[in-house]
Amino acid sequence: MNACKVFLMSAALACSFSTLHAQEASLQSGVHTIPLLINDATSETGTLLKQRTVYGSKFPLDKTYEQLTPEQKAEFQAMYESMPPGDEPPFPLEGLKSVVGAIKKAQAQLKARGEINLTVTVGPDGKAKQVADYGKLDNPEMSKFAATVLLMTRFKPAVCAGTPCTMQFPFNLKLRGS
Repeated sequence: MNACKVFLMSAALACSFSTLHAQEASLQSGVHTIPLLINDATSETGTLLKQRTVYGSKFPLDKTYEQLTPEQKAEFQAMYESMPPGDEPPFPLEGLKSVVGAIKKAQAQLKARGEINLTVTVGPDGKAKQVADYGKLDNPEMSKFAATVLLMTRFKPAVCAGTPCTMQFPFNLKLRGS
């Protein structure tokens, strides 16, 4: 029995070190991730060992649009076909952290895998008007939940020629286990 405990503790430490190494590598690569441990039995093993789910985002979750670096803003604007100089896309007023945090909590229950790929139409008042789903998730409930979260999110409105305008906001989040 003691040998089993020692083995499990060694395995847990090894997983912790690999998680820290993966997080360090993701920081160096510019991809911001939030790990979440879920308890999920697999058909191959039949165990209830925790699996790591990674939420990947190109942009820092705790920053508002104004707090993004010029490089990050340029990378975000590059997601649009054409954006004249001086124009700005819509962006969650408080950053992406609360949106991803809500999805993280739902993920603990729904255990969806795949990619959330939503487009939110944001009005000049900063309110989400509608959400289109282009994702590839194995659980449609997660897509509906993410769309609802984005519909409830307040946005910094887009700016077109110096005036608030209607524009779409792309929201992409990969849900993958490792």
